[in-house]
Amino acid sequence: MPDYLGQGANVVDASLAIDAYLITRFGIGLERVLADATAGVVSLAIAGSVKVACDPVGTFAYEDGGASEQYQGMLTVEGVTYRFRCSVFTDAGEARFMESIGELEAVQWGVRLVVPDDAVGQR
Repeated sequence: MPDYLGQGANVVDASLAIDAYLITRFGIGLERVLADATAGVVSLAIAGSVKVACDPVGTFAYEDGGASEQYQGMLTVEGVTYRFRCSVFTDAGEARFMESIGELEAVQWGVRLVVPDDAVGQR
């Protein structure tokens, strides 16, 4: 098993946990969610439950016609908001692939308590 140091281990742990949750609950992984969001697409599977806002922050063009685009943004899953950076590669044929996901860290979370209607006012 690789020895992760510093924040890198947290990014790996968070991305694996989020990916597993998204696949289990919605049938779509983290890489697909972010790749779609960077293209301005929202999967119907997650619409209303997962929110992603991102902005391009850089690009690098390759001689073969491909390009690597860097994005930063916010991903909200079940009330927990994560800040992320990612890089998407688009090949000369316009196919898009997630190159990397980095700086994935929780920046806002809260607890929601649902009380049944019949419990209100009882002691």
